Amino acid sequence: MAMKILQPIEKGTLSCKCIALYPSRLECMLYSSVEKNEYPKLLVKRVLNDRLNCAEIEVVFMGNYHLEKPAYFKKPTYEWVSFGSFVLSPQQAKQLGELLVKLANHVGGLKDE
Repeated sequence: MAMKILQPIEKGTLSCKCIALYPSRLECMLYSSVEKNEYPKLLVKRVLNDRLNCAEIEVVFMGNYHLEKPAYFKKPTYEWVSFGSFVLSPQQAKQLGELLVKLANHVGGLKDE
C-alpha cells in the first residue's frame, strides 16, 4: 500500500542532530547527521485525513543522508524491535514540543482520532 502524501494545513520545520532508520530486513542504515554535514530536519505538519475525517500531526524526515552497514550494533538484526530514531539537543526538543503543542491546539473543530 502506498503512502498518500497529505498537504499541510499548517507546518513548521526544525533542525535535529541526526536521523537514523535501520530496517532489520535490509541490514543497512539510512543515516543523516550534522556531523557529516547532511543537515537533518524534521518537518512537522498538521494535515486533514479525509478518509478518517480527522486532523493528524505528521513528522517527516528531511535532509541529505548516506547508507551505512550497521557493524557496531551488538544484537543480531533479526532481534531488533525498533527501526529508527532521531536525536535532538535539549533546545531542539523544547522547540519540537512547542511546535507539536501549537499544531495540536489548532485542530479547529475536527474530530480528534
